[in-house]
Amino acid sequence: MTAKPADDEVSPGQRALWTFLLITLVAPFLAAVVIFLGSVIAGAIGRGPASLLALDRAGQLAWAGEKAVGAYVWSAIPAGIGGAIVAGLVFVRGSTHWLAGATVGALTATMLSVSAGGMIAQHIAPIAFIAAFIGAVMCAGLKAGGIIK
Repeated sequence: MTAKPADDEVSPGQRALWTFLLITLVAPFLAAVVIFLGSVIAGAIGRGPASLLALDRAGQLAWAGEKAVGAYVWSAIPAGIGGAIVAGLVFVRGSTHWLAGATVGALTATMLSVSAGGMIAQHIAPIAFIAAFIGAVMCAGLKAGGIIK
């Protein structure tokens, strides 16, 4: 049985690498879950776009799944950029505050929403809110998991 390494044995590069990997992989999944649950709840209470409300319950579930997959795919690039920025902060400082994660998430998602244009640009406020929430959750999770100090 091997002993757990002390905090000083873990290099800043290792902390930054794991921060980048986890944010890049987990943040899009969390965004998809938020979109899926929000769409299902909106359909259940009779709110949302006409394309959702015109469907029966099974159709609404399929619609929610389609939007969740789209959110997962789209949010991979902002998560990668945000993960790289947070990993850079972790590399330099060894840690980061949850507010930094929320800010980076909101800013990267907003910048990519504006540059994407179309329907995505019309939903900047909820996209930024979801990204900020997930950024804060990711930083808290990384801290709780011992990846960052």
